[in-house]
Amino acid sequence: MCETVMMHLFSSYCKPILLYALDSVHLSNSNLKSLTHSWHAIFWKLFGTNDVDCINGIHRFMGYLPFVTEIDARRVGFFYTGLCLVIIL
Repeated sequence: MCETVMMHLFSSYCKPILLYALDSVHLSNSNLKSLTHSWHAIFWKLFGTNDVDCINGIHRFMGYLPFVTEIDARRVGFFYTGLCLVIIL
């Protein structure tokens, strides 16, 4: 199967499991490292590289945000939604 298709499948099915409810909790640096390592392991297996710079380049090329940035973006969305609910009530 093509790497692009595999990455789309991983992004559609595995990434939501890794990111589930992370926008509502505080994560320590070790937790963030562990989650990032898990996401990078997919790239290591699929593309056969363990160079972090290469993996970050693949992220950019394929249009994926870095894992920590995606968690931060979801966290901002979570707080914004909560703020909108408070204003409405």
